[in-house]
Amino acid sequence: MRKSFRENVRTELEFFGLSVKELSQKTEIPYQTLQNYLNARATMPPADYACRIARVLNTTVEELVGEIPNQKNIEKVKQNARIITMLEKIKSEDKKAFLQLLASLSEK
Repeated sequence: MRKSFRENVRTELEFFGLSVKELSQKTEIPYQTLQNYLNARATMPPADYACRIARVLNTTVEELVGEIPNQKNIEKVKQNARIITMLEKIKSEDKKAFLQLLASLSEK
């Protein structure tokens, strides 16, 4: 089943750890306008807004509207599964060090 624009945007926001407020700042689209698109008060943004959103989320408008399968999301899920499998094999004392390293890298 095909996902809607708002579902796909929310999935991408979650993946990148972005808030709607941050997306608003990066796209220069008013926060309330984005909220309307993401809460189904409006169906789809105009093309220029959709392009800005797609650019910030490193995807295409076609993927956001569900016209083509989002192969990238499938790859993200596979990659995350591999990472989790590897993490499960790490000793608990090493996990703490790894998480600290990961936190410092994600702040850059």
